[in-house]
Amino acid sequence: MQHREPFWLVWNPQGYNPQRKHNTKEGATREAERLARANPGQTFIVMESVCALVVDNIQRTDLRPGNELPF
Repeated sequence: MQHREPFWLVWNPQGYNPQRKHNTKEGATREAERLARANPGQTFIVMESVCALVVDNIQRTDLRPGNELPF
């Protein structure tokens, strides 16, 4: 799966993992505000994606002589 568009997450450093990916900074900020109001004293941080990386190559070496099937 490739991410071609930026996205934002809301993270709580007190141990709660992000629950969803937000398509806009504004949407993530609204969610952080909602969560902060529902959880007084806890911090909610809006985090922006900055890049995506993937390794998509593999090299196969057939070690059977003559590439014959063993059965």
